[in-house]
Order: sequence, then C-alpha cells, then structure tokens
Amino acid sequence: MKELNTSDALKTKYNQALQWVKKNTLAEQGVVITSRQRLPYLEVTGYLIPTLMDAGEYALAEQYAEFLAYMQRPNGSFAGADGREYIFDSGQVLRGLAKASTRWERFRPVAKKTADYLTSMMQDSGRLPAIYDGDVPEAVHVFVLPALVQAGEVLGDNRYADFAYRSINFYKNASASLDKKYLTHFLGYIIDGFLDLGEKDFVLSVVQEVFSRQKGDGSISAYPNTSWVCSVGLAQLAIIAYKLNMRQQADKAMQWLLKHQNQSGGFWGSYGFGAKYFPKDEISWANKFFIDALHMKGYQNAPADCKVIPLDDKQWHDAIIETDVDVLANKIRKNDFPVWIKPLLELTAPGDAVLELGSGAGKLAAILALYDRKVSLLDYSQENHNYARALFEKLNLSGQFYEADILKGLPLQATQVDWVYSSGVLEHFSAKDMQMVVNDSLRVCRKGVLCLVPNANALFYRVGKYKMEQNKTWVYGLETPQFTMKLFFESAGLVNIKEYSVGAHHALKFWGEKFPEISGFLGSLSLEELHRMNQGYLLLTYGEKAR
Repeated sequence: MKELNTSDALKTKYNQALQWVKKNTLAEQGVVITSRQRLPYLEVTGYLIPTLMDAGEYALAEQYAEFLAYMQRPNGSFAGADGREYIFDSGQVLRGLAKASTRWERFRPVAKKTADYLTSMMQDSGRLPAIYDGDVPEAVHVFVLPALVQAGEVLGDNRYADFAYRSINFYKNASASLDKKYLTHFLGYIIDGFLDLGEKDFVLSVVQEVFSRQKGDGSISAYPNTSWVCSVGLAQLAIIAYKLNMRQQADKAMQWLLKHQNQSGGFWGSYGFGAKYFPKDEISWANKFFIDALHMKGYQNAPADCKVIPLDDKQWHDAIIETDVDVLANKIRKNDFPVWIKPLLELTAPGDAVLELGSGAGKLAAILALYDRKVSLLDYSQENHNYARALFEKLNLSGQFYEADILKGLPLQATQVDWVYSSGVLEHFSAKDMQMVVNDSLRVCRKGVLCLVPNANALFYRVGKYKMEQNKTWVYGLETPQFTMKLFFESAGLVNIKEYSVGAHHALKFWGEKFPEISGFLGSLSLEELHRMNQGYLLLTYGEKAR
C-alpha cells in the first residue's frame, strides 16, 4: 500500500471524498443521511461545516449554515431523522454554527440559541440526559461539550465553558462512560470529547487498549470480539491517535481507509464478514471524519485565505498583458476601449488628478490621460510599469508612476489627488485588507474613490470562472467576486455612494460566447433592463469624500 502515501494519491482520495459530499448535498439544504437515505441529516450537516471550512469550501459551508438556521426549532434544538429533538444532534449543529460565526456574524444569534438550549437541558449534576433507549450510549454527549466551549469563545460568554466543564466531571465519574465494548464509532465520540477538554490522562489507557487490537493492515475491529470494521469508527480513532502523537498507529489506520474508500469517494458504514453498521450504505459522517483525519495527518489540498495575489511579479504580468504594446496603443488610437472606461469618464472630469491602484498594463490610465485627466499609476510590478511607460510614450502621454505595494500604504500625501480608482484589484485581497486600502484611498483623495471588481451576481462570468478553475485554465490567481463594496465605502466614511454593474456582454467571454442565443437575448434587452438585471461583469462602486 506504499503508493497510497504519495502526494498525488492522497490528493485523489481527498478530492474524491470532498466530491462525494458535494454530490450528496441536497440543493440549498444539507448533506444526505446515506447514499440510500437521501434526506437531509442536520447533525452531520452541522459538524461538516468546520471540515468544509478547513478544506476551503466556504460556499458550501455557508449553504449548510444558512439551511440549519431556518431548520432550528423554536427552543434552539435540532431534530434527528425521526423528527425528535436530540441533545447530541443539536450539539453537533452547534459545532458548525460556532465555526460559521467566525466568518459570518449573522449566524451568531442562531448559535447562541442552540447553546442556550443545551445548557437548559443540563441537569445540576452536569448530566445531559439521553433518549436513545440503550441503542447509543448516553456518554456520546461528551462530544457535545467542546462545541459549548467553542460557542463561548465565539460569543464571548464564559458561562458555556463553565457548563461544559461541570458536565465533563459528571461523565468522568460515570462508570460506563469509557466502556471498551462500545462500537468504535461511539467510543470515538466519547474519547475525542474528553481529549478536546484536556482529559488526555483519563482516556490514554483506553486508547492504548483499543489500539492493541489493531491488525497489520491497520484495521481495528468494530467491537473487541468481532472481525468486521466500522469505517467511521476507524477514522475517528485515527484522529484520536494523531492528537496523542501516536502517528504510526494513526497512519496505519489511514492506510486501511485509503485502500477501502469506494470509487464513488464514499465509504460503506462497515466492512467484513458479519458487518452490521450500515454495511450497504455509504454514510455521510464517514467522509467527515476521513477528511478530518487527512487534515490531522497534515494533508491540506485547499488554499488558505490569501491576502495577496498568489502570483509572482512575472506570472501576474503575463496574466494581465493581453497583447504587444504597439497593438494596444493602436487599439486606443482607434477608440477600441473597454466598456468600463465609461463610468470612469463620467464620474471624473478633465483636469482631475486621478490615481490608479494596481495599474497593470496602464490601459485605463492611458485612456483617461487621453481625455485630459492628470494620471498617476501605482503598481507593485516593475514589468507592468515598464509596459505602461512604453504605452504612454507611444501615445505621447504623460503620467506619474509609483512602484509600491498598496498593502504597505499609499506613498502619497493626504489629499494629493482628486480621485483614487482601481479596476480588477481589490477582489484579490481579504476583507480586512480591502478595508485598509479603501481607508487609505480616502486619505490621499480630495473628491472620492471608485473601484471596479468582478460582480458576484454575473452568472455567465461565475459559471465560466468555475469551469476554468476546474479545468486548470484560470490564470488570474485568487479572485473573490463581490456582491457589494458599499460596506467598505461606508466604513471608510465615504458618502453619496452609488453602485451598479457594467459589461454584461463581456461576462459572456468567460463562458457564453459559444451560445449565440444568450448573446442575442442580452442584445434584445433595453439599457434599463440590462441595468436592473445587474449582470455586468464588473461591479462599479463610487463614493465621495465628505466635505
């Protein structure tokens, strides 16, 4: 099984597992229970959110959180597949809501309501009573407690951690909490919950005893006296072993899982003679813990949030330079302009001093200079500046050139220019950095700020971008289209803010050009209809400096 340790093999298995989750997600809802029970499973949808966010799958994580927000019962709980309200299921949804709240604040009230429900269900002793009728050990509720601690950290309320630690003490003293005869899946929940609340010494001997029955192929039987393997239980035990620095045992368990992953990317609930835990169903929670285990192993396929364009100077120059400088100069002479020059010309005036951030090839700045704006160009790439200078020389234009990184502050004095604008720049940065750039733009301008970013509402652009990313032909690095930039402008203190999209037909260049009926349809619309549909490739945001 050595070949399964290679980077390419792990990437394939990891991506197959993620694709299984995506293919088994119900439209605008959550993940299914199993491959054969295609109903939304709230519990697993909840605790898949941290997994998806760790994998960089933010859109799907947000969809899950949005779905769970309206599925929450009035008392803050969440129901199982049988319609009954469960403490365990609610706790796992809280895991997801707490994690989602670190990125999307609107989920904080939902998370708080669930945390309040869980604490209201806790008895004075710390016990969280179960309604499992013996099918599932009550001690799985230990896996709820880390979610309460996480919620307390996100919500800034220490009471939730106090409840969690009171409860952990109850389950430490309960004789049946760590019964080695439990199914590995349930035992995995219990051990992991104890570990995450700092109870390593309490669980270590049990973990070692469970791993003492690990076979040479990496498997661990579902129960002490059986031969079949619970896939999800084995993945959970691998996670536990990684947390305890038992890497050899964890890696062996992962080797078994990698070998037994189905071609679909999913896992049967159990494998082997006499298997009794969903042996004919691919269960959604197996993929959750398999992906988590790969993360623990150190494999991460998804990019982290980037605050700069993940391309070097030359790569970025090559990506944005479309043609030879003589050809571009000739296009400008012949009035061949991009349509998004229109708002820049309409919203500035001859004689205005304008600064372009991330000026690239200098095309927009050259056109503005041709129309009597006093232009300054700022870009971090020396190659871009060399190209832009050559363009200005060929067109007999003058401009001021700044070679600088906009994330390190604009090298201009306060109110040095009338307008600051950017086109195709801010979408490459984090929200924090976008705000910083808008704030600094306001500092150096006298009249206002304009920006153009890819429009998240433009469906043809979005589909085309997605297809190009999937087939590895996307060359523009990390690019996050925006639904609005108004909040950044408002936070900076800009006023009289306007926003609309431009370039609806240009959006087709990413995908729809091959479909003449789409182009014909857009051509049949009035300008007012195009404006109201907001399908332009670029989103223009304009704000004035307060007088």
